[in-house]
Amino acid sequence: MSSVIAAFWNPIVAKEYRSRMRTWRSPLAMMVYVLLIAGLGYAMFSSMARANNAFSGSVPNYGQTLFKYLVVFQMVLITLITPALTAGAISSERERQTIDLLFVTRIPPFSIIWGKLLASMSFVVLLLLLSVPIFSLVFLFGGIELDQVLYSFLVTIVAALALGLIGIAFSTWLRRTLAATVASYMGAFLLVFGTVAFGIIFPTQIDPKSTSPPAPPAVTYLSPIVPLVAIADNGQPLVNYLIRYDYPNGFLAIQNRGTVCKPLGNGGMVCSSSSGAVGPVVTATGTAIPSGPFVKWQYWQATVVLQLAIGLFALLVSAFLLPPVRRLPWRRQRPAVVSE
Repeated sequence: MSSVIAAFWNPIVAKEYRSRMRTWRSPLAMMVYVLLIAGLGYAMFSSMARANNAFSGSVPNYGQTLFKYLVVFQMVLITLITPALTAGAISSERERQTIDLLFVTRIPPFSIIWGKLLASMSFVVLLLLLSVPIFSLVFLFGGIELDQVLYSFLVTIVAALALGLIGIAFSTWLRRTLAATVASYMGAFLLVFGTVAFGIIFPTQIDPKSTSPPAPPAVTYLSPIVPLVAIADNGQPLVNYLIRYDYPNGFLAIQNRGTVCKPLGNGGMVCSSSSGAVGPVVTATGTAIPSGPFVKWQYWQATVVLQLAIGLFALLVSAFLLPPVRRLPWRRQRPAVVSE
């Protein structure tokens, strides 16, 4: 039991907690975070209410739409915050010339990395807990279940963990905090937004002769944006952007909830079912991934597994690069033989 407590509460964790929470920056960051989340929620609700009053028709699903914007915006904020918390974890110790003091202590290098990570991720978890009362307001409008909120927070926490480990890996590799911060933000933006942009630029091309429904490109599952939208929409995420149908004349059709819509030259669009004029296109049903390497998985399951794999790789790289002297197990020195 003492070893478990030591793993989660070592001197590095205690020092980071005290130094982080005793400054005015942490309360200010928490206040700004809550105000941004609440401000976005109020702005989206006001815009939907005005749109409902201006146009006749069915009442929009306030809860589902509001929840989707909140989870995506929260992920964007976490992407902006997490690299700043971990990018200078090790490089700042080198710049202050205090890293050697940590090496001469009895704390192993892995515990140093774990302590830095745990202190940073605890602050991120605190921010997510502060946003829980705001997310609970979506239940007043309906359309959202408790499991959707839990899955979205799980995806956000795992994504923040992966981003934090990427920041620590760059902080361990690069000796300057500025360079580590820039590299961490580049890695975070590439992981969260770059993979989705790749899927939009190079979407899945629908084959009319295929018997399996199309799925978004597998690289997009690396981004937490895709499962968050899928959880909020109760279906397949971003199919309007990640799945396309090519016509011989160069037009692109958009697959949308069991139909395929073809754009017209006058700015309009004609839609038909899979057996209509656009060809026998098989469309996906349900919420699971219809095809690809993660077939029958939920989108959030594929993203969580991939994010954990990325985080584990970054953790192993950090643990390998941090020690000043690295002894590989297959290159152990033989004991010297004393000749008489």
